[in-house]
Amino acid sequence: MNHSQTYSQYDNFMGRWSREVATQFIKWIGPEPHLSWLDVGCGTGTLAQTVIKNCSPSLIVGTDPLKSSIEAAKLHPENKDVEFQIGDVQDLPFDQAKFDFVISGLMIKFVKDKVRAIREMKRVTRAGGMIALYDWDMDGNMNTTRHFWDAVSTIRPERIESPQARKTPMTEIGSIASLFESAGINEIKKCIISFTTQFQDLDDYWSPITKNSQNVGRFYKTMTREERETVYRQLEKTLPFNSNGSISFESRAVAIKGKI
Repeated sequence: MNHSQTYSQYDNFMGRWSREVATQFIKWIGPEPHLSWLDVGCGTGTLAQTVIKNCSPSLIVGTDPLKSSIEAAKLHPENKDVEFQIGDVQDLPFDQAKFDFVISGLMIKFVKDKVRAIREMKRVTRAGGMIALYDWDMDGNMNTTRHFWDAVSTIRPERIESPQARKTPMTEIGSIASLFESAGINEIKKCIISFTTQFQDLDDYWSPITKNSQNVGRFYKTMTREERETVYRQLEKTLPFNSNGSISFESRAVAIKGKI
């Protein structure tokens, strides 16, 4: 897969809601214009794009440990003003106190050493600056994948017993707040971001979720043709279709911010 395909596939699945969540997240932060930003775990650049559109930053840098994500992000015209650099949040390649805002979306649950990650984010943030991040509320109301796993349970009931079947390893926002506190981050606030995800029809839902959702995609590859057809037919019965055949999901993300 080339880098353009990487961006396109990610955008077709995650882009449906990540832009809406990113916009609400940036508005909640309430930043002033002409400041410096670091987007940690930037992926293909959706959050960085949102900063550019809403904050007129003096500097916006995106860093991600995956070279494929960085190369894909560089190809998109909306990222032309973003400086991209390969880097790990547990060992950020930046000087101390370099940025006014250090932000992250959909990253923290994948980090092995979260304590070190938060301390690194603090290290590169200037005094008076802000650290903020968000992730999906998988336990509370992330319906997009839940419907798929409900359908899977009709053919493989044992998947109900697997924590990975229903959700990705979402980090409790309370535990992240504790990490903020232990790192000496002040004025900590939390927020729930609600949003609606739209799909044109069942095929518009089926294709991106089976190709681009990490847990669903991995499981889909283990399914037989007959199992895939059975799950598809089950979804025809159970998805929340609108009168015009489209599908709407009410979901939410959790966010936290604090000052240095």
